[in-house]
Amino acid sequence: MKTRTSLQDEKTDTLSLDEGFPGRVFQMSFYLSLIIIAGSFSYMSAKLTLSVAIGCFISLLLFKMSWWGIRFGVEKKRAQIKGFILKVSIAKYFIAGGMLFFACVFLEVNIIALFIGLSMVMAVIMLKILGSLFVRQLNNRVKFPYEKVNG
Repeated sequence: MKTRTSLQDEKTDTLSLDEGFPGRVFQMSFYLSLIIIAGSFSYMSAKLTLSVAIGCFISLLLFKMSWWGIRFGVEKKRAQIKGFILKVSIAKYFIAGGMLFFACVFLEVNIIALFIGLSMVMAVIMLKILGSLFVRQLNNRVKFPYEKVNG
């Protein structure tokens, strides 16, 4: 399944995402989160490490819930999608809000470190898309087909 992000024809398409993209984003985010948590643990205080870990966990959880909701929405009929998406969206933000409230009220967290953890998945998504665009641009300059790069 190819997801088109542009309504142009195939020759001028700037970005196509394959179906394995969300899995690669989750895997890269998970490993990058572990590296950042380990680095934070070895160089900084436990408060900062806890804040980064909580932010990374919430970010990964929201990404998985969003992808799960999107996949369900694609597979089901239109009448079932509206109610399900509404329920998942409300549940997702109540869970994330509850976790953030608990972390801020009952634990000592550093807000900046928490924000760094929360932005982990978004940073990986943006870097993967920018990397794909960069590879596409380089392939167009040397006239190497993009499909052969992805295998």
